[in-house]
Amino acid sequence: MVPGQIVAFWHAASTRWNPVAIIVGAWAVLTVPLIFFRGYNSDEGLAVLIARTALEDGYWLNTHIFNVRFVERPTLLSWIIAAVSEPFGQVSQIAARLPVALFLLLGCLLIYALLRKVAASVPAALLGVALFLACPLVMRSYVMITADMPLAVLLFLAFVLWWDGYASGSIGFGRWVAIGLALALAGLMKGPQPVSYFALGIGLFVLGSRSWRQIPGLVVAGIVCVIPLAAWYGAVYAQGDEAQWAAFMRLRPIALLPGPIIASFNLLTETLPAMLLAGAFVVGRGFRGKSFGHPGFLPAIACYAFVASVIILFWPGGSTPRYFFPMVLPLCVLGGLAYDSFKVRRPEIVAPVLLLTAALLVYVLVYSVASPFFPARFRHTQVEATQLTELVQAQPAPIYTIGATALNVIPYVPGRSVFASLGELATVSAPAWMVLSPAESDALLAQRRGGLREMTPGGVEEWRLLRLDK
Repeated sequence: MVPGQIVAFWHAASTRWNPVAIIVGAWAVLTVPLIFFRGYNSDEGLAVLIARTALEDGYWLNTHIFNVRFVERPTLLSWIIAAVSEPFGQVSQIAARLPVALFLLLGCLLIYALLRKVAASVPAALLGVALFLACPLVMRSYVMITADMPLAVLLFLAFVLWWDGYASGSIGFGRWVAIGLALALAGLMKGPQPVSYFALGIGLFVLGSRSWRQIPGLVVAGIVCVIPLAAWYGAVYAQGDEAQWAAFMRLRPIALLPGPIIASFNLLTETLPAMLLAGAFVVGRGFRGKSFGHPGFLPAIACYAFVASVIILFWPGGSTPRYFFPMVLPLCVLGGLAYDSFKVRRPEIVAPVLLLTAALLVYVLVYSVASPFFPARFRHTQVEATQLTELVQAQPAPIYTIGATALNVIPYVPGRSVFASLGELATVSAPAWMVLSPAESDALLAQRRGGLREMTPGGVEEWRLLRLDK
């Protein structure tokens, strides 16, 4: 039968070479071109500007974006980028993208190691990695300079550290401290809320399994996690920050996101094909039969993956797929276990997922390999930044901008920019450059006649460049 042949082909191909070499090779092919040739996009410029300001102006803990204070959350990823860039004196695209790419590789290796530790076969463990790399939510985040990928991997590292000790029958003090450090780093990526994946999931498992001896260790890990987080919030606090923190943590959301029904659909599409195979495994196999190295593994990883996810799904104010990023890695582990459960008895379940995974990986491979050859598609922000830099260097003057205008262009431009309001720009002294949205540009040109002229480079549509000479 065709499904059996597809499964047999995967089994043969995945056991032909060293599995770690396969993982590293696939990671390199899929990500390295993007590190060099994918320009800043989405909201990546935010993390890069924070790193630049830390490096150039010394705002490491009390984070700023040039002249604007930014303390809605800790920004460990930006601090890492700044630290990597410090020996070179500037933040480059390579230095900004490399940390995220390395976290992606660590996530792949953790999935493989955990699956092998719970007695999964090599093809199953490699399929777990392939599911991770083929997840649409992950594909967009291979080298994206946002905290979602590093945060999810650090939380999963804490789970792997915990499970390794629990499965061996004892979790020592040193391991609990290491777990707390991993959780602290995760919290410093984006604030304390995502740590609930570990705290709620493992906490429920401990209560359900009556593993009372773990409670002191959980307390130790919690203390180790909380200390650096509390220290940062205490160090940067200024009166009025509470409202900003509450809004970011969605305790008082300022914008409504999709509710549970739409969010569930979005989550399903963003986590295919891992969700399909993991779902088939949970529904078709449940917690019966093979114990996968330890009878508590399936309940433990299910608690870690789903307890916090369910709460987030029904959180007032809605949710977006990236909030569920920490769930993706355990989903891929369950998908790997599904391979071993169904490959003989129900290959018709496994074969379509293998084909879908292969198709997605081929797509992202073509996308990555094509990136050097289509600068207008992949590096338009870098091209626009080059044009802007040439104009500014020919007639040096401060650069003023408003809010998120040209957010992914400004990080490439050397020198200091200044964030201002439209009202402040009406009284700025010449000479000056102004990078504005089209609407803001029209408003300022109408308000400030004489001495202000437009010099927007050709081909730029999302922002306007004005020059003030007198």
